[in-house]
Amino acid sequence: MQPSSTPDSSATGDLIASFRHGKGFLIFSLILGVVLLALAGFVLYLGTILPPGNEGPIGVTTSRGMTINFSSGQSLINLTSGFLAILGLCVFGLYGWHKKLRSTAYDVYEHGIARINQGQRDYTPFIEIQDLYLFSSGQTVMTGLITNLAYRRTAAEPFHRVIESLKGFQKFQQLVRELHVRARMPGVLSVLESGGAVTFNCISSGQVWGKRMSGNFLKITTAPILVSAQCLEYQGRKVPMSSLRSVDLNAWSEKVVIKDDSGQPVLSTIATGILSHDLFLHTLDTVLTAQTQTRELA
Repeated sequence: MQPSSTPDSSATGDLIASFRHGKGFLIFSLILGVVLLALAGFVLYLGTILPPGNEGPIGVTTSRGMTINFSSGQSLINLTSGFLAILGLCVFGLYGWHKKLRSTAYDVYEHGIARINQGQRDYTPFIEIQDLYLFSSGQTVMTGLITNLAYRRTAAEPFHRVIESLKGFQKFQQLVRELHVRARMPGVLSVLESGGAVTFNCISSGQVWGKRMSGNFLKITTAPILVSAQCLEYQGRKVPMSSLRSVDLNAWSEKVVIKDDSGQPVLSTIATGILSHDLFLHTLDTVLTAQTQTRELA
């Protein structure tokens, strides 16, 4: 099912905020690329005005005392010019890549999110987003700081990725997470009350760390976590809700640990490895609170 164009305000609710990517990096990289190519041309031009008598071999000594020999001054100039040209082309390639990544803007509505790219608007209601995926990349990849948000309706759809260069990204991701929980929670409670189970997708802690090293964040393999009013089921193990006692969130280790009445972990994984983990934690809290009230009344 493909995202639709933005419907009328009765379906989307009020527009809460709009988010756009900054252009500072793109302007800087464009100027840097032009400067590097201009320097490459200038250095090459210098080679044409060298005075006679500089055709012999020369040596360049590095700061560590290593000497690099060149057959002539012209060879050194050609290599320097070529190196600057390659750097300039790499910067232009980086500019093109980031321009594509930063071309999308977002409008966050009360009931959904609209992506705007090249004049095309695609709207996805929060209630239809099954997987909300949070992860870290770039210089902060090992810290666990959330710098990326991706969402999709189902596993059959590709993720739509939002990166930290979006102006106000932290406000954006917090807003989307809160509105997603608010939209999905009534339906989740209805399923639980009717005796059904809600499915959450999870990737292992090893896979989370592996993605941080490889950078291939959106190619993931998930395992289902089934939550019902009666039990929690994960990796073939079914644990009665009545036996669960605590959900620990450790900010230092980034882990969420669910323990039973004997203190043994039932589920231990990096929190962001659970897709839509805010909704998962809210659902679990609701079920465990109901279980606690039942025990107190018994």
